[in-house]
Amino acid sequence: MRSNYIFFIAVVSLIAGCGNEKPKHVTAATSLVKIADVSPEYVSIPVHSSGILMSSEELKLSFKTGGIVSGIPVREGEKVKKGEVLASLNLSEINAQVSLAQNGYDKALRDYNRAKNLYVDSVATLEQLQNATSALSASKSNLEIAAFNMSHSKIIAPENGIILRQFVRENELVSQGYPVFLFGTSGKAWKVKTGLSDRDVVRINSGDSAIITFDAWPGVRFPALVDQVGEMANPATGTYETELTLSDNGYRFAAGFVGAADIFPAKKESYLLVPIGSIIEADGQSGYIFAVTDSATVSKIRITIATISGDRAAITATPEGIKKIVSEGAAYLRDGERVKIVK
Repeated sequence: MRSNYIFFIAVVSLIAGCGNEKPKHVTAATSLVKIADVSPEYVSIPVHSSGILMSSEELKLSFKTGGIVSGIPVREGEKVKKGEVLASLNLSEINAQVSLAQNGYDKALRDYNRAKNLYVDSVATLEQLQNATSALSASKSNLEIAAFNMSHSKIIAPENGIILRQFVRENELVSQGYPVFLFGTSGKAWKVKTGLSDRDVVRINSGDSAIITFDAWPGVRFPALVDQVGEMANPATGTYETELTLSDNGYRFAAGFVGAADIFPAKKESYLLVPIGSIIEADGQSGYIFAVTDSATVSKIRITIATISGDRAAITATPEGIKKIVSEGAAYLRDGERVKIVK
């Protein structure tokens, strides 16, 4: 009996002692982050595009008159020299036209001389002499036209260049002015033709610099300049055609190379440049960053991504006064959370 009483007293004392113990305060966990200093910078955000390499000057060569093609001594892709004959027409019809014009001129000349002598002898009237003069002038013009057409019955290479495309074969009948060749002048000057969206074309002006790369020459960066900027959209693509001029710098080029172009507008704009790792919940051109306040708490801010260059992104639509952002550890934070900054 006495032992049971002693056990009861001991239990009551233990409970009383536990009830007098002060509760412990649980401290909330603090996230460890790294931060980066940021400030607005005026930078030129490049415009990214792609295009096709072409000769600096391309010509569509054709015959002055229509006819049957009698010979084409060159082929597509062949390099030619200035003055070289590229194609010729069958001259049977053209020679007949020249002969007809020559005969008409000879007759008109005889009629003119006869009328002139008769007019001197007062046998022919002034009107008859004037008619003979007009007929002689007309026949001379016809002869010059026929001779001109004969001289252009051959296609001659206007410069050193290359046959980019051949549209006609031997023995085919071609009409006047129908393209026979697409001819590209050779040299160290080339151009890349690319299409830009309306949002990009307004940022580009003639004379802006660019860098172009080709799969044919991986790792080689070719400097270029904007030569022409399209003022009207292509109805088929809705883009504005822009031409960039560049030099081959001793590398072998061929028309048709596909090039990737980075065009740098001369006008610079203000952006915040932040590490890519600081952006979370990125969706297209939008995302979020965490700005660090003086009280070591973070504020979640929605931003617009202008472009990404290397390991940094240029962003806009940010409030003024942002000086520090979370560069590592942002994915695990909540808005308003207190953080601990580590080096």
